[in-house]
Amino acid sequence: MLKKIINNRQLPFWFLSISIMFALTLPTLIKEGMFMDAMLYTSVAHNLSCGIGTFWFPQFSLHNVAGLLSFHEQPPLVFGIQALFFKILGDSMYVERFYTFLTMVISAFLINKLWKSIFIKQPSYQKIGWLPILLWITIPVCFWSYSNNMHENTMGIFTLSSVFIYFRTVQTKKNELLGLILTGVFIFLATLSKGLPGFFPVFLPSLYWLSLKSVRLKKALVQTFIIILILCILYSILLSFPQSKESLSLYFFKRVLHRINDVPTVENRFYILFRLLMELLPQIIISIVVLLFVKHKKNDFETENQRKNMLFFFMIGVVSSLPLMLTLVQKGFYFIPSLPFFAIGLSILIAPRISPLIEHMEMNSKRYKFTLLTSFSLFITVCTYSLVQKGKYSREKELLEDVYIIGKNISKKEIISIPNNLWNEWSLQCYLARYHSISLDPNSLREYYLTLKNSNKENYPLGYKKVTIDTKLYELYKKEN
Repeated sequence: MLKKIINNRQLPFWFLSISIMFALTLPTLIKEGMFMDAMLYTSVAHNLSCGIGTFWFPQFSLHNVAGLLSFHEQPPLVFGIQALFFKILGDSMYVERFYTFLTMVISAFLINKLWKSIFIKQPSYQKIGWLPILLWITIPVCFWSYSNNMHENTMGIFTLSSVFIYFRTVQTKKNELLGLILTGVFIFLATLSKGLPGFFPVFLPSLYWLSLKSVRLKKALVQTFIIILILCILYSILLSFPQSKESLSLYFFKRVLHRINDVPTVENRFYILFRLLMELLPQIIISIVVLLFVKHKKNDFETENQRKNMLFFFMIGVVSSLPLMLTLVQKGFYFIPSLPFFAIGLSILIAPRISPLIEHMEMNSKRYKFTLLTSFSLFITVCTYSLVQKGKYSREKELLEDVYIIGKNISKKEIISIPNNLWNEWSLQCYLARYHSISLDPNSLREYYLTLKNSNKENYPLGYKKVTIDTKLYELYKKEN
C-alpha cells in the first residue's frame, strides 16, 4: 500500500492541494476567536451537551433570540450532532474547531468519491481528484466557512452524500430503490440541518434527464416521486410528535417567514448572483487560462461525455444557489453547499488538459522530484505554522481576554445584568455563553452588573460595588450586602 502511494505520480499534487486546504483553514481554527454566527451555534450545541435545553428546544441564553423561549434560528440536527462531540471530547474550544475541520475533510473525501464516479471508465482522470478539491477550497467564502463553525458545513456533507448516492445509483443501475431511499434520507438530514435550502437535491432526476439524457422523462419523474415520498414519510413521522411538531413550527413560522417578510439583509435580489460570480471568479480565470494555453487532443466521445457531466454539475450548483434570489434574506455563505458542484464542473472542463501533463511526467525526472519535495515541504511548513498559532487570536482579542477574566470571577450558569445598550453586543453574549454558560439580562438587576468602561457613572445602578479585575473593555459590579 505504501509503495503504491509513493509510486503515484499524483502524490505531489495531493500534497499541494491538502497543504493549501490546511493553510487556508487550520491557522485560523487553532487561534482564539470565531465569527459571531458560528459562536452562536457553538454556544447552543455546548449548552445542549451540558443539559441546558433539549434537542427540539435548544437554548442559547436566558432570553435566546427574537423573543422566543428557545433557540430556533436553525433546525436542531447540527446542534444535536455537535452536542455529541462535546459529550465525547469534552469542553475545550478545540472541540468545535475539530468538528469544523472534520466537516471539511469529509466534504473533500466526498468530492473525491464523486469525482471517481464521474470518471469510472477513465482511470487517468480519476486519479486527479485533487483538482476539484483544490478549486473548491480556494473559493474565498468556502475556506472562510470552514474556518468557522457554520451550519452550511454540515449541510454540505448531507447534500454531497445525496448527490453521490443518486449519481452512483443511476450510473450502476444497481439497487435503484435503495439508492433513491438513501438519497431521500440524506436530503431529509440536510433540511433538518439548515431548512429549506437543503431541499435542492430533490431536482437531481430532472437535472440528470436534462443534461445526460440517459434516463427517460417518465423514469426521472418516478425517481423524483420516490425521493419526495421518502421526505413526506419522514416529516410526517416528525410532525406526528408534539415536541418536534412545535419545534419545527416555531422554526418555520416564527423565524423563516418572519425573516423573509420583515428582516431583509440586502436591497437587491440579484445580490447573491453577483456575489457567487465574484467568489467563483478566480476559478473561472484559472480554467480559461488552462483552456487557452494548455494543448489537448480532442476525443469526440470524451468531449461529448465531458460536456454532459459538466452541464449536470453546473446545473446542480445553479439550482442549489440561485433560488436564494427569491427572498431578500441573502448572505454569501448561504451558497456554500453549492460550491463543490461548480468546482467539479470546472474541473471536468479542464481535466482533459491537466491529466496528460501529469501522466507524461517522468517520476525519475528532476522536475518530478522537485515538485514532490516542494509540495511535501509546503505540507510540513503549513502544519508547523498552524501549530504555533495556538494561544493567539484571530479576532476580538481584548473582548476574549475580558470574557476569560469575567468567567474566573463568576460562577458558571450565572445571569449578569447589563444596560440596554449592551444587548446587541452579540459577540460578548456568545463568548460568555460558550465558555462560561453565562447569560446576559437587560431587564432586571441581578447579583452582578456588567457595563462598558468609561460609561456615564450616573447610569450605574445604586447599591453595587465595582469588582477589581484587570479587564480592558468592561467593568463588573457586584451587589453590596
